Amino acid sequence: MLPRLMRFADLLVGTREEGTVVLRRALQRMLAEEHRYQRDDALDVWAFGEIYRHWLGELRDHVNPMGQANIEDESFARLFGEEDEEIDMMTANFIGNLPPQQRLTLLLVYGERLDHADAGRVLDVPPETIAVRLVRIIAAFADRLGPYGHESEAHMVGAFYPEEPRFS
Repeated sequence: MLPRLMRFADLLVGTREEGTVVLRRALQRMLAEEHRYQRDDALDVWAFGEIYRHWLGELRDHVNPMGQANIEDESFARLFGEEDEEIDMMTANFIGNLPPQQRLTLLLVYGERLDHADAGRVLDVPPETIAVRLVRIIAAFADRLGPYGHESEAHMVGAFYPEEPRFS
């Protein structure tokens, strides 16, 4: 589960270095407060939620919290794959420029395959909010492609849809 938590933290803050720091602090807090974990809950959903809440707490301490969400395109693109993998910079740029909550919604639903209820538990929002965020993201991406988007880019809209809808 650690690689999944690392990816979550990295995408949350936008760089591997800062993601590692946030993850380390969140894990220390989770270990110190392990009694808060309910055995009925999925461990990964609880851990993602704890990392997210820790990050929110750190944001409150910054003078310009939203300035922390700015991400350098190339640095962000490297979070998607291995060194030798070719990265679609248009998609990475689009996702990197999303607000953190929308970026995390994409990761949780399409990357981690959580259903809307579990993604909502992690981000402290109702499942309907998750659905609305996904619709907005897809609409924004379609707008970005424009009415005459390249065929090679148009297929990426389909990548936002999971193989099987997971609503609960």
